[in-house]
Amino acid sequence: MFKDPRPKPPLSGLVYGETIYWGTLAGSLIAIIGSVLAFLRPSNVLDPGYVFTAIWEGKSIAEIWEGALGSMPHGHWYISSISKGDALTMFGLALGVFCVIPGMFGSALLLFKEKKTLFAVLAVIGGAITLLSFLGLFKVPA
Repeated sequence: MFKDPRPKPPLSGLVYGETIYWGTLAGSLIAIIGSVLAFLRPSNVLDPGYVFTAIWEGKSIAEIWEGALGSMPHGHWYISSISKGDALTMFGLALGVFCVIPGMFGSALLLFKEKKTLFAVLAVIGGAITLLSFLGLFKVPA
């Protein structure tokens, strides 16, 4: 009877939005489960009490890692310790960031198909920067 006055979003926007939505939701749930496990189980990569104390003392990330393990880990350190709560939390956070990559590239493909070249190129650039960062090949100076 009544027509919906809202415009229909483009397919490229839907692909990006759905990918980000579900990836972030899954990553958040995994991070919540990991956080609960980190406080309930004694087995963690880092002692949560030490981490919170070090944060409140104003220590840097490098100082916290060096105080806990002797050195700062590199890359995706949490994969080898995925059964530990804090590593599972980090995996959830990484999944939430990772979902941007397929979302951007999927959206870019559809934008190229829709002949929206500028937006497609920007999506590819954004996806490439995120992918290179995720792989540890592109680092922002601290």
